[in-house]
Amino acid sequence: MRKTKTEHALAFIKAGLSAIPIFGGSLASLVVDYIPTATQRSIEEALSSLQEKLTILQARIDTEAVNKDEFSELFKSSYLLIQRSHQQKKIDAAVNLIVNILLKKSDPKRLSYTELDHFARCLDLLSIGALEVLEVIVTIYHNPQERKQVFRSEHELQFDSLSKRFSHFQVPLLMGLVAELSSLNLFYMVPAPAVRTADYGNQVIELTPLGERFVTHLLQVAL
Repeated sequence: MRKTKTEHALAFIKAGLSAIPIFGGSLASLVVDYIPTATQRSIEEALSSLQEKLTILQARIDTEAVNKDEFSELFKSSYLLIQRSHQQKKIDAAVNLIVNILLKKSDPKRLSYTELDHFARCLDLLSIGALEVLEVIVTIYHNPQERKQVFRSEHELQFDSLSKRFSHFQVPLLMGLVAELSSLNLFYMVPAPAVRTADYGNQVIELTPLGERFVTHLLQVAL
């Protein structure tokens, strides 16, 4: 059987890594044996999830009305995300992108193609840590009691309140994750105060409506 370009590339990589003294063989095994298997597992899990969701939502799906070019573009973006990531959160979100564009135009949960396309780019660019931060903040925002403890106004919170919720992240890393979200307008960082406290403590961060929609439609989507 003729080998694919990917198989040839992996064989070349394996040969190169195997030549490295001491740990080359085990590293080559990780790259060549584990990665293709994990990628295939991600694809299978995504297809199984897609089948399950489409079966549950069949009364709300309209494949005839979908714009074929838009669907094709979004499907390819989602499929590439699934291939590249072994993080379940990203895989589930990519499946939700595909499901959303297949909803009937009258469905209240349906997003526009433009927004879905932007969310696909967000999902591709964001680290798993940034997704964790955003999801936790939206969860707090939707809980009236917790919101009073963390948010200082309707959508705003200070960085020190955020850092208390993410003590497992070093402060510079947490600010980096916030900056990721801000670059895509999922968070908005209010201009820095004239007098700054230590560890960015009084930096004000605002949860944007786009950030909330990203979580509720892709990460915590309710069937």
